[in-house]
Amino acid sequence: MAASQLHAAIALFVVPDEAAGSPGNTSTSEPFGATGQCTNGMRFQQIVSGDAISGGNISGLAFRLDDGESALGSVTYGDTTIKLSSTTRTPGNMSKTFADNVGSDETLVFQGDLTVSAGTDSPTNPFDFQLPIDVPFNFQGSPRNLLIDITVEDCPAGADGYFFDGDTRDVKSEYAFDKDAASAAATTSDGGLVTEGVISSPPPLPPLYACPFDGTGGDNLGRGFYVEDFPAERLDEVTLQYYPKAAGNYKLELTAREGAYDGRLIGRRTVSFNSSSGSDVVRQTYDFGGATVTEGAVVAFSHEIVRQPGSAGISYDVANGSGGCTDIVQTHGTSPPLDSSRRDNVGLQITTVSRPRGLGGNWSVFGHDGEGFMIDVTESNQLVAIWFTYDDAGNQMWLTGVAENFEGSQATMSVNQVTGPVFGPDFDSSDVVISDWGTLSFTFDDCEEGTVHYNSTSGFGSGVYEIVKVYNTEQQMCP
Repeated sequence: MAASQLHAAIALFVVPDEAAGSPGNTSTSEPFGATGQCTNGMRFQQIVSGDAISGGNISGLAFRLDDGESALGSVTYGDTTIKLSSTTRTPGNMSKTFADNVGSDETLVFQGDLTVSAGTDSPTNPFDFQLPIDVPFNFQGSPRNLLIDITVEDCPAGADGYFFDGDTRDVKSEYAFDKDAASAAATTSDGGLVTEGVISSPPPLPPLYACPFDGTGGDNLGRGFYVEDFPAERLDEVTLQYYPKAAGNYKLELTAREGAYDGRLIGRRTVSFNSSSGSDVVRQTYDFGGATVTEGAVVAFSHEIVRQPGSAGISYDVANGSGGCTDIVQTHGTSPPLDSSRRDNVGLQITTVSRPRGLGGNWSVFGHDGEGFMIDVTESNQLVAIWFTYDDAGNQMWLTGVAENFEGSQATMSVNQVTGPVFGPDFDSSDVVISDWGTLSFTFDDCEEGTVHYNSTSGFGSGVYEIVKVYNTEQQMCP
């Protein structure tokens, strides 16, 4: 199912698609229905073909009982860890070595006791053996495939002998009973479990302005433009259309000021692009990162050409033929305060981006005095995190990571550990060693509280921390 354009796009997928309205072509009791073999824990992996899943945030996964089974009452798989990753392995070449299947973006999405049940219905059983996902996993789809990786330390006796719906199309699974989670030995099934998932994308917000582009050649970048009555308190994305006069590399700067061309600086942003010919039409977006604006104020924009091939020149779309927007005014130039009006048309889009404000600051790990995070959101929408923590010997350890294109309230990043140099005059940058540590997933409830799921690939395990902000480092505060 899909929601309307003004709401988050939410969809259900079933893999394989052929099993959406009928049972799969096989069944299996392993691993969740063979708990009699699970006296000392188990590990289960399944690869789901990325061709069967569109990209987005996976927020739910579920399996179902095989056709003809009786209902399974509430059972608890104790101390369960669920991780998701994007793998280059396909269902057809799944490795019997667990570690070989794991993708570089492995993310801890749940840790704790997994209490589930499963019912029956006709013509097919419901997908109610549900895997909880506390951190939505961002999956890009094909050519990557989805890896579901589950470790259980304490299996329930009450699920033994139950068969789950399976299939040999687009899914493949492997499992190991009574083995450590890091075991390299696994048994590969003929197929895998029929899987249902919930995938969503952030809701697209209607643009503040959608002034149609004209497409007929534009006007000189030396002519500025302004919005007479800006309808929001933040400036995010401004999209303009350009007409380069020659092939080559261009770099442009767009400056936004409040009140007039010499008014309060809102921000400056640059874009770079290559033109293949002198007849290209190039659309570029400047992201001002939610810079503060007084609602109802005049917002004035001016260009600067930082780099162009020779003196070829470039113009921007002023929507002379399509009408533009009546309250966006182009001027002769950019002389203070607003120069004189040339025409009431400019082709552009101004869009609001849904993302939290004011996250920057020092965050403490709840219950861990002396451990915490420094978090910042950059002007280019990167979420930067530095984790001040300790190794197993009690030595200080700093971990750093960056999540690109941060929006919404959740981000996953790879983090690195830096070791090698010594303090003081003997410091030698050639001693620096940067090593992969694992991943962090941040979920912010608001600008004061959040959760961090960590997943180390270098021996520090995985877990969940609650974090609280200690002080702010951003002027933009949460409402």
